[in-house]
Amino acid sequence: MEFKLNVFRKFLIPANVLLLVSVGCATGALASSSTSSDVAPVPSLAQLDQILAKSIKQSKLPADLVPSLLKISHNQDIQGSAYLHNSCDPYLKNGEALNPVPCWYGSVTARRTVVIFGDSFVGNWIPALNIAGQKLGFRVAEFSFPGCPTAFSRPGRTFAGFDLNELNACVNFHKNLPRAVNKINPFAVIAASGEGLLGAAGNRDLVTILRNTFDELSTATNHPIRILLGTGPHFLKATPSCLASHPNNINLCNLAYTSGSAFSTALARDNAAISGASVHLITIYKWICLNGVCPAVIGNIDVYADADHLTIAISKFLSVVLEKALAPLLIIPVS
Repeated sequence: MEFKLNVFRKFLIPANVLLLVSVGCATGALASSSTSSDVAPVPSLAQLDQILAKSIKQSKLPADLVPSLLKISHNQDIQGSAYLHNSCDPYLKNGEALNPVPCWYGSVTARRTVVIFGDSFVGNWIPALNIAGQKLGFRVAEFSFPGCPTAFSRPGRTFAGFDLNELNACVNFHKNLPRAVNKINPFAVIAASGEGLLGAAGNRDLVTILRNTFDELSTATNHPIRILLGTGPHFLKATPSCLASHPNNINLCNLAYTSGSAFSTALARDNAAISGASVHLITIYKWICLNGVCPAVIGNIDVYADADHLTIAISKFLSVVLEKALAPLLIIPVS
């Protein structure tokens, strides 16, 4: 049977139900929190930095947390990956890897197309990219395969949540995606990857593979603008569980990193990956981290649905800063 339960996305949300329900009676924040993911975007990097600075210092869980911890425990639809359509997911329907088809976002009337491809981390930025595409006037063709490496590494081993069918589908997805992308003739291609902590900075294999991947998504007559969305934080454990355990000391849930740490190493590798490959790097960690600290809550927004996947709410909150980062790369004026 081609369709299957969305097992992989279940891996993205930890089993926090019992913990969250148990603390829900102890703190009004959990019971009264807003459940809406429709948040106003932050208008500038300067204002975002101010919010980040305050967020790093705040100790108590906001009473109006968006989305609420109870919503996270009962509803998987708060993470960016859930924003993606099942109809074009080759993990759920392995046969689609033989002929990848995109799901569409952004401006429905635009003639120019931006492709975004990758693993489940595509979902982190689709809510923001959907808004940016509407404002900047481009449509978004989304190709993603949760759990399948973004770079065309032709994997030969299994991954968490993968059986042999998924593994073969991942190989087929890598093999057939260039044809699908080239058919669309995009003017820009964006890569999003969750492989942040694999390998050392400047890992030659991964850097070379990523470069070759972008080459395969180009043709002799079309050389789309190449963009890499940089590595984001990978927490040691799911932040919703931590926030529920420490509602009066949520800064214990923040991720701190220093030079030479795993996260810093991955950030350095991002820079190596674009060297000589004509790839533009958007350092997204600067939007969710400040001065070596990545808070689990920014303002009143729960940033993570688990240990590394963003909520739809934070993605929408960052839509304007993504728009302003993309505009000069795409040579589009910002109003």
